Amino acid sequence: MSFSMHNFLMNGFRDAVGKMPDYKIIMNMAAWFEKGVLDERDLAEIQTMIDEKNAPAQEAEEENGEPEEE
Repeated sequence: MSFSMHNFLMNGFRDAVGKMPDYKIIMNMAAWFEKGVLDERDLAEIQTMIDEKNAPAQEAEEENGEPEEE
């Protein structure tokens, strides 16, 4: 079995969601995207995970009358 940098990075990014600030994950992924290791599907997958992680907090703010951030 050969080493796959792509799989290695994606496993790390999946694990980082919820443990690392979102902007750091996004910035790191952008760097690997520019190097051609990750593609747009990879970015979309992790963004979906980040959105799902943040969804309960956003829903609670809306229920409490907090203004939505755009």
